[in-house]
Amino acid sequence: MSRRNGSIGGRQTLISLRDAAELAGGVHPRTVRRWVEGGLLEGFQVGPRLIKVDRDQVLALVRPLNPTGAL
Repeated sequence: MSRRNGSIGGRQTLISLRDAAELAGGVHPRTVRRWVEGGLLEGFQVGPRLIKVDRDQVLALVRPLNPTGAL
């Protein structure tokens, strides 16, 4: 994992689309790419083809279906 400066002065932990997919519960990396293209996640182009995303943004997407915990 590499670290880059955030635009607000904080630190962002940038992770690969594959790592983000695993962190998001095992979705396909293409799904994470679609999230970037759809504006759900901010993508950072690191090289000519390499895209990374902020780990905290991925974690913010992962939430329980029933936030109260009741069934």
